[in-house]
Amino acid sequence: MNKIIIGDEFKNKTSNKDTNISLVFEKTPFYAESGGQVGDSGFIYDEMDKLVAEISDTKVFDKIYVHFIGRLHSNLHSEKNYKLIIDVARREKIRNNHTATHLLHQSLREVVGNHVSQKGSLVNDQKLRFDYTSNEPLSEDKIREVEFIVNSAIRSNIMSEIKYMPLKEAIQSGAIALFGEKYPENVRVLSIKIDNQINSFVSVELCGGTHVKSTGEIGFFKIINETSISSGVRRIEAVTGKKAEKFVDDKIYLLNDIKALLKANDTNIIEKLKTLKIENSNLKKKKTNEKDFFSDKKKINFRDTKIY
Repeated sequence: MNKIIIGDEFKNKTSNKDTNISLVFEKTPFYAESGGQVGDSGFIYDEMDKLVAEISDTKVFDKIYVHFIGRLHSNLHSEKNYKLIIDVARREKIRNNHTATHLLHQSLREVVGNHVSQKGSLVNDQKLRFDYTSNEPLSEDKIREVEFIVNSAIRSNIMSEIKYMPLKEAIQSGAIALFGEKYPENVRVLSIKIDNQINSFVSVELCGGTHVKSTGEIGFFKIINETSISSGVRRIEAVTGKKAEKFVDDKIYLLNDIKALLKANDTNIIEKLKTLKIENSNLKKKKTNEKDFFSDKKKINFRDTKIY
């Protein structure tokens, strides 16, 4: 291990009372938060394969990777060697969501237009968030079209390709770069391409994040929200894999509960809901009329009324 940092001070070892612990190692397999992708979490084992600490997050400061301790099981010593193990299940979910973000970006360019550009993103193990330029919301038909293109690319199980090349060469080859982003002289280019009689899909972007080896690993893609966040900028939130399956399953279960409550089926549920809406509107009008009638009766001045 290189350094133990407790608060803002360098220490040789930790104690049970210490909080706000972070570590710097000579080498690490952990991905640090960058480009919208969150940092890795995982575990630290000693040379006897005993769990000594849990890493909750990883960030990079001036090319130095800092690992933040979420839970300390036993004390750490700066002169000892440790084994770093990434939370693989979490990393895979993040990786799936990150590659799906690239598929979404290209799909939006195909459906909305090539003027679409990325304005921001967030990729974690729960979902992906993608901000893009557009003055109009996505209609339900366009959302379905985007989902179809992404899921078609997933089903095609396209191999991803990563190359390192000079920035100028990458841009000239058609790779998409984020406007205003500062890139090094040599960049990492992610390509997801297929062109055959069944399917055609091309996504080439500059990206330093983690990605799937082939798109089939993503499993399934589903948009869960699309909204405006500022003038000319919209946001899409989506889920993949088991999260996407659960989202769809929950919607189906909800629909089944509604059908059971209304004693309806797939063919007549819309008509039953329309009828229910009309009946509810008529009931409100009736109550309003009754309220007005009794209110008018209270206004009658009985002292001016003659009794015969």
